[in-house]
Amino acid sequence: MANSYSALSQYYDLIVTSGYYDYGAYDAYARTLLAQLGDRREVLEIGVGSGLVCERLLELSGAALRITGIDHAESTIAQARARLGHRVQLVRHDIAELTGLPAFDAAYSVAGVWYEAEDATGTALCSHLLEESDDIRALRNLAAAVRPGGPLLLAVHQGHRTYQRPLPGGLVYAQEVRTEGRTKGYMTGDRYVQDCFVRRAGEVVAHQRRSFRVYPQDRADQLLAECGFRFDAATGDGLLRQYLRT
Repeated sequence: MANSYSALSQYYDLIVTSGYYDYGAYDAYARTLLAQLGDRREVLEIGVGSGLVCERLLELSGAALRITGIDHAESTIAQARARLGHRVQLVRHDIAELTGLPAFDAAYSVAGVWYEAEDATGTALCSHLLEESDDIRALRNLAAAVRPGGPLLLAVHQGHRTYQRPLPGGLVYAQEVRTEGRTKGYMTGDRYVQDCFVRRAGEVVAHQRRSFRVYPQDRADQLLAECGFRFDAATGDGLLRQYLRT
């Protein structure tokens, strides 16, 4: 996977827990995830990050879930390990290269490899994998690890935009977003690039550039179906799109 989170990793929790996501951050996602999981217990998180979602799921479920979290970045795996200890199985690996996973009842991605972006025109699938061939390989790896009938749950976020806002401790977070590809516009461009900055007194203390692949929703659903996941439904609160392993 081309993108690395090491540059901003020390500020990651501060950024995402101070209002980065418009839907009320991880508590709301965790509650909806738990409702969708039902009595499923063996769960895979794709892109575990610093472990915020895992931590809340364990709290809400009374530690009944057995979660495996994978991530390609050592810095975020280290943060997750510090937060979660031995409550979650943590694996540093790239989903596009990962094979031989055990069988899981369900999988989810909140801010991981894949997520859904939403604006006034609808939703689109965003991927940290820039080549469609990598998405296909990764999704097939994932399908091989999820039991038939098990859900793949993808979080829906508001589409990224250029803006800035204050953080605690006198810091400022800013991001600049631009589209690339044959067409322009966040939901229709082939790719977009996001530059993320943390500044203190106008000085950049951390910078990260990330590129994402964007798939219009009809193509995204087709791609997922080709790799073993059929679209089922969006949750009533709009936080997740659920696909079922065929």
